[in-house]
Amino acid sequence: MSDAAAETEVAEAPQPPLDVEALEPCIRACVRDFYEKAKVDDLLGPVFNGSIRDWDKHLSTMDDFWSGALLGTQRYTAAPFPPHLKLTMGQEHFDRWRDLWIPSVEATLPDPIRARAISMGEHMSHCWGRAYTMMTREKADA
Repeated sequence: MSDAAAETEVAEAPQPPLDVEALEPCIRACVRDFYEKAKVDDLLGPVFNGSIRDWDKHLSTMDDFWSGALLGTQRYTAAPFPPHLKLTMGQEHFDRWRDLWIPSVEATLPDPIRARAISMGEHMSHCWGRAYTMMTREKADA
C-alpha cells in the first residue's frame, strides 16, 4: 500500500460520534468569548452594537447556529446570510470577524470541532465578504 493510499484510508476513517451534550457548553463559551471581543472592537463594535437590540436573543441564536454547523443539531433553521445585507460593511469587517473568531475558537473549543470551526470561519469570512460586497454593489447600481 502506498503512503498516499494509507493517508486516504486514515482521512476517510469513520469519526466517533460527537458528544453533543458535552460540546454545547463549549460552543456557548466560544460564542460569548467572540462577542465580548466584537462588542468593543473599533471596527465590529459599531456594527454589532448598532444592530443588535436583544443580546440574549442574539447569543442564543448564534449558539443554535454554531451548534448546527459544528454538531449537526437542528435548532437553527433560518438563512444566516440575508440579515447581514441590512448592515453597512465591507470585506474588512468579515476579515476582522475571522481575526476575532479564530482566537475565540482556539481558547474554547476542543478537538474535534476546533479545526472545523476555524475552517468554517475562514470560509465564511472569505465567501460572505465577497458575496456581501457583490450584492451590495449590485443593489447600489440598481
